[in-house]
Amino acid sequence: MSISKPLAIKIFISLLLGFGAVSSFAQCRKIDADAKVVKELNDTIGKQSITIDFKGANKETFKVSLFGPERKNEINVEKSTFDNLKEGKYIIVIVGKREEDNYCPKSINVTIN
Repeated sequence: MSISKPLAIKIFISLLLGFGAVSSFAQCRKIDADAKVVKELNDTIGKQSITIDFKGANKETFKVSLFGPERKNEINVEKSTFDNLKEGKYIIVIVGKREEDNYCPKSINVTIN
C-alpha cells in the first residue's frame, strides 16, 4: 500500500509547518520576575499592595496587566507596584513591550488575605 504523491506532499508540508511553529515559540526568552504582597504599616482598612520584582531586568522593557476581584483590572501598564488592593486572588500577566524582544508571556498568581 503506497501513499499518493499529492497526499505525501500535503503531509510533508503540514509536518514542516507544525514543527516550525513549535520551534519558534520554544525560542522565546523567559521573563524572570516574582510578585509579593506588601502590607502598609499604617493600614487600618485592609488595603495592601502588590510589588513586582523583575530580578535585575529593566522594568521599562515590559507591560504588566493585573486582573483582580470586582473588576479591579489594569491592562498594559508600565508599573511594578499596584496599591490599595482588597483581599482576593489576583493574576499578573507580564509581556515584552516590543515583539522583536521575543519574551515569553509570564503569569503570576497572587492572593491577598
